[in-house]
Amino acid sequence: MLLRQVALPALALVLSFSFADRSASASPIVSNSIQDALSFNISGSNKYAKGDLDGAISDYNQAILLNPKLSKAYYNRGLAKYDQGSYDAAIADYNQAITLNPKYEDAYVNRGLAKDGKDDLDGALADDNIAIGLDPHDPYAYNNRGWVLYRKGDSDAAIADYNIAIKLDVNLAQPYNDRGVAEHEKGDMTSALADYARAIQLDPDNDQAYFNRAVTLDDTDDLSGAITDYNQAIKINPKYTDAYVNRGEIKGEKEDWDGAIADYKQAIAIDPKNGTAYNEEGLAWYHKGEAKRAISSYTKAIEIDARNSSAYCNRANVKRALGNLDGALSDYNMALQIDSKCDVAYNGRGIIEQARGDWASAKADYDHSLKIEGNAVEVYSNISSLCEAQGDLTGAITNANRAITLNGGFAQAYNNRGVAEFRKGDLTAALKDYDRALELDPNDEHAYNNRGLALQSKGDYEGALTDYDLAIQINPKFSQAQHNRAWAKWYQGDVMGALSDLF
Repeated sequence: MLLRQVALPALALVLSFSFADRSASASPIVSNSIQDALSFNISGSNKYAKGDLDGAISDYNQAILLNPKLSKAYYNRGLAKYDQGSYDAAIADYNQAITLNPKYEDAYVNRGLAKDGKDDLDGALADDNIAIGLDPHDPYAYNNRGWVLYRKGDSDAAIADYNIAIKLDVNLAQPYNDRGVAEHEKGDMTSALADYARAIQLDPDNDQAYFNRAVTLDDTDDLSGAITDYNQAIKINPKYTDAYVNRGEIKGEKEDWDGAIADYKQAIAIDPKNGTAYNEEGLAWYHKGEAKRAISSYTKAIEIDARNSSAYCNRANVKRALGNLDGALSDYNMALQIDSKCDVAYNGRGIIEQARGDWASAKADYDHSLKIEGNAVEVYSNISSLCEAQGDLTGAITNANRAITLNGGFAQAYNNRGVAEFRKGDLTAALKDYDRALELDPNDEHAYNNRGLALQSKGDYEGALTDYDLAIQINPKFSQAQHNRAWAKWYQGDVMGALSDLF
């Protein structure tokens, strides 16, 4: 038997940046038009502070119309457009502000943010460098450059910039939060947790610091602490979709599938285009035994993002479990077409190929999967099963041992090793492995069936019948267990019972 696997996306860390000098200051009044322009600029800043971005932009438009040389108005309008996600428009306004005032340091800082939003990391880094050159004492510029360096994969350089930002303003929360993310990336969870705690102390309403600390707590197996922090992040920001999704994932780890689904549905209600939430909802439905609902959720995730390889792979796993091997194979192929390094898809496709007797292709796909993820426990277990099917019992035991070394709690590997040991005639070792497999997974009908065979081989027909009964109780359509039970009954002289199982 080959274990089904559904890929989980990794949990995402979220950072934001404080904007430098968001409010525009008044200049001396020279004429009525200039005075009116300043008034509109101030009015726009007030509306911006209240979250009325459209109203703010309208006022900044009027300010610029009255005084096209008012650099503050272009700058402020850039802030509002950035917050609307209009990065190109924001950059255009920052460009104009810089043209009017080439030493406008705040405009370089925030233009760098907009470029970062467009994934123009080199452009963002260049603007941050200019900003630091204009004002070496601006903590925001160092903090933002640190983020760009982090995104470019240089966590050490990022931490160095965060350190400077903190030295320049020890009471600024954001550098602590962002440094925590870089420390998490480096595996320094203790320092990361300390920095998130400091960020929260400085800014108790910092929902992102709570979110990021929850991610770190989850990665250190403190699931209860992670849920507490996600709860707080959601309390501060009830529309924090990523927090709902991540909290749902933890509830799934705790097998609270109803609670997980509730969180995914909340995320979807806030953002109906959240493909990740649909993908994770599919996983929860699958574990609840709702295969059709799982497929529906995965299909919705794919409709939102046709390049969602994880959703294709997960949908393939469910189709395979339902016996729709052609549909599963099509989805695995699509997942690999999108992401040639999708190890789970290679493994799933190998399972189908093995089931169809195409052992060479199955082995090739298992090998591809291991090249991508060398510690894939399930793949070693599947290779063990493949070796057993080919009669390579030594290879079967060797690969099962590899799986168990990587994860001593992986039930299927014990079952597979037990099958190879049984075929080698080592009933004692086989029974020990079947016992361990069932201890880890009491609902594995295959392990019950296999243990029944071993007991029957030792002449323990009563014990064998008990195991066959349990296997059939778990899966009433398990024909192999029914066949084996028939023979156990036959050997005990129960001819009618044997015939009943056979026919």
